[in-house]
Amino acid sequence: MAVGRKVSIEPLANQESASIVVALNSILRQNKCGKDVEVYVVLSRNKITVRRVDLPSQDPKELEQMLGFYLIRQIPYHKEEVCWSYQNLGFDGISNSHLVLAVALKSVFKNIVSSFVPVNLFPESILMSSQGLVHYVSESIKDKSLVSGSYMILDIDTNYSDLILVHKQKLGSSVVIAQGAEQLKSEQEKERFTLELKQAVTALNNEIPEAKPERIFLTGASANQLILIEGIVAMESGLKAQYVSSKEYDSFAAGQFKNTSLSAVLGFSYQVAKDDIRFIVPELQIKKEIKTKVQQLIILGASLIFILVMLGVIGLVRLSQQQSYAALLKSKVEEQSKDSKELEEIINKLKVAKQYTSSQDSALPLLYQLSQLTPDNITMTSFTWEWQKALAFRGYALQIPDILAFANTLSRSETFKGAQNRYTRRRKIKDKDVVDFEIVVK
Repeated sequence: MAVGRKVSIEPLANQESASIVVALNSILRQNKCGKDVEVYVVLSRNKITVRRVDLPSQDPKELEQMLGFYLIRQIPYHKEEVCWSYQNLGFDGISNSHLVLAVALKSVFKNIVSSFVPVNLFPESILMSSQGLVHYVSESIKDKSLVSGSYMILDIDTNYSDLILVHKQKLGSSVVIAQGAEQLKSEQEKERFTLELKQAVTALNNEIPEAKPERIFLTGASANQLILIEGIVAMESGLKAQYVSSKEYDSFAAGQFKNTSLSAVLGFSYQVAKDDIRFIVPELQIKKEIKTKVQQLIILGASLIFILVMLGVIGLVRLSQQQSYAALLKSKVEEQSKDSKELEEIINKLKVAKQYTSSQDSALPLLYQLSQLTPDNITMTSFTWEWQKALAFRGYALQIPDILAFANTLSRSETFKGAQNRYTRRRKIKDKDVVDFEIVVK
């Protein structure tokens, strides 16, 4: 594993997912990595079948359909058994688009899924090691003129080697050689390696005739071992051989795992290009989306709880303020009520005085109006007035018709409108017969 540009390696007891989980956890603890790191898995080239394909189209959708038909005809597996991806190297300007197709069995990815899910890490995508080698060499070579044209890369890993042709600064094609650092310790395997290397160089040159590379860069394994075969590579390939070194790789190669190649992993720690071949595993994508959704829900829930708590605090503060204000008002009312008793007494006195000062509510204007309307044949004996309630007066006359005429006169006036004769009664005064009456105005 490369964390940043620091390389860590952990030996496996076996290739079961449980052993890989233990190793991953160990490396993550050593490097103090959290669970939110961006993860890419680099799949070894010997697990992938690579083909250079030329197709007569430029449309991405058409290219994918054509590649689907190509898989059915050229790959010795059912389409449902493989995962595939490709890189478009460009259109030749005449009729064809040049593609690099990468195919791997789905069973290869099952181990990756079962290893990363328990660690709660979900890789962005799974990359092909060959393209990591291209990044590693282009970053490690100080003289950039050496990598401006076409060249080859030979990466020697523990049990296999990867020969790459780089054209126009992209992976043109790749061939796997069955011998790695362990096999090169045997003279017999070294001869086989030499033969296969020569055939692989020829095959790559035939695939891209216009490339015409002049140099081959050696990576992987230990520097000492590569230097020993540098002459063989140069002689058999007909290319200038050069060992590529980097500070990070040299510090790793000085340890006990000298025959393990981490060039591809380091290459992807330098950069991951947008058009690099990527294998997308649906299971990992689904689990990653679920994890993201769960995180979003947790954040949303925490935010809602925080908002509710804040609203509750604000409500309590406002309630406390209102209660405090109400208590203050109550105390002010109690203080003012002592001083208001004198005012209430004055108001009551003013109400009484108003009965006598207001021209509308006073009895004097009523008596004046009554005197104006009373004829000579009517004698008034008493006057009763209740403020804002009723008016009544008594008297007598010689004849009942005189009383009725007087009552009608009063009822037609504005002041005594609605006057009614309550009763009449005859009696004698000094040998005279008179009629008593009472008239009421409501």
